[in-house]
Amino acid sequence: PPTPGRGRFPLVVRVLRRYLIWAGLDVTYVSNITDIDDKIIRRSQDEGRPWQEITEEFERVWFEAMDAIGVLRPDQVPHATGYVQQMVDMIQELVTSGAAYLTDDGVYLSVPDVDGYGLLAHQSLDEMLAGGGERELVGEQKRHQADFAMWKMAKPDEPSWPSPWGPGRPGWHTECVVMSLDLLGDGFDLHGGGMDLAFPHHENERAQAVALGRPFARRWAHNGFVEVAGEKMSKSLGNFTTLTDLIAQHDPRAYRL
Repeated sequence: PPTPGRGRFPLVVRVLRRYLIWAGLDVTYVSNITDIDDKIIRRSQDEGRPWQEITEEFERVWFEAMDAIGVLRPDQVPHATGYVQQMVDMIQELVTSGAAYLTDDGVYLSVPDVDGYGLLAHQSLDEMLAGGGERELVGEQKRHQADFAMWKMAKPDEPSWPSPWGPGRPGWHTECVVMSLDLLGDGFDLHGGGMDLAFPHHENERAQAVALGRPFARRWAHNGFVEVAGEKMSKSLGNFTTLTDLIAQHDPRAYRL
């Protein structure tokens, strides 16, 4: 179930979106659904349930919570699984140009070749790696520590889709950049999220667009975290209440404020 921390960004966007509409601008807001990734697959295996059932349940609960706190629904809500072929096409373009390469376990983007990588983190690639950097440690054939998987080869009992490199599934960073460019076009106005998404997720989205030679977001906005006693609210710390429980126990308008 969603936590109040996860509900922070929709509230921030709500204020900005309503202001822009009030100011007379034509606003199109897209918020995608990641309906296939490592966490979903693990939960499916742990609970012995189809992954589709899990994603449908969480999407329903999410929008019920957003409706309760008065957040306008997005204009478009694309699902990652509806864009797999476009993702395959984009990855193939990057492989053909030499910006990406094939390994036994997937297709990786060559990060050191991306101009301006680290823009959103305000650090150079070397500085980011010195501080921990990209923690995607899978892939023994990776050419550089920061290279990330755009396509992951299929493993037993995991959902997969066909590709020129064999059955597999897209990486999270690739899902989002493809949907953004398709629905909002090159050089769209604003991309946002929690500050924890700036690196590596948003940086890796931007990197793929740069490698394609396509203008990506013109502006970026990252909101801060919800804190409890001075610490970031997180599931790992256990210092959270689910948004659904909060709404059930209190007036939703209190959280919205």
